[in-house]
Amino acid sequence: MTPIARWATTAAAVVASLGAFAAPASAVGPDQYGGYDTEVYTAGCQSGAGHVVDRHRPADHLAIDAGNAAAFYRCKPTAGGAMEQQERVHCAPGASFDWTRGLCGPARTVPEMGTKLTAGRAELSSPSVSAAKVTGLNATLVRDRDNGPQDAIWNATITFKDGAGKVLCVARTDTAGRASCDAERPQSAVGAVLGGYTAEYAGNGSVNGKFNTVAPATARGAVL
Repeated sequence: MTPIARWATTAAAVVASLGAFAAPASAVGPDQYGGYDTEVYTAGCQSGAGHVVDRHRPADHLAIDAGNAAAFYRCKPTAGGAMEQQERVHCAPGASFDWTRGLCGPARTVPEMGTKLTAGRAELSSPSVSAAKVTGLNATLVRDRDNGPQDAIWNATITFKDGAGKVLCVARTDTAGRASCDAERPQSAVGAVLGGYTAEYAGNGSVNGKFNTVAPATARGAVL
């Protein structure tokens, strides 16, 4: 997984940037560990063969929360040091996780990450409403930017709807940014299903109702 950003900070600089938004020790970003390099990921905590982390610097690796702008994941090594597990951490009230700096800050000041959603093809198993099943509804969510890799976004909720706006099914993205599900006996008219479907990601600002740090996205897919 490609880090969003890598930088060095000092404890004093971080605390100053947080100001009144500093949270208790159990709900803060990297400031509690002092100055060090930090990496922030979009596709969950980094893991895999060959990746060994420093157990003495447990917050070197952070991951965004695609479902909550006011939270993030702290990555920790397992006993062997080669894999990492996820701990969800919440920012203080009124703050959001600033993915560009790896710390919590005032929600109004955190930039929104652009996203791109693409939807694939699904299949209708039968034209009969009583036996109909739409299989293979799928969409992939990535970070949208002009330069650099299109980083996958993990654990984002994708809602699949028919042409009339009725929900077919809901799924979360995996570490490749892909979500998929099937719709058993959809409540839609067959014509509404054959007209294609819409995949929607609502962003991660639904908790405060105002500020997304990961932007909403929609895409259209075909049903064959």
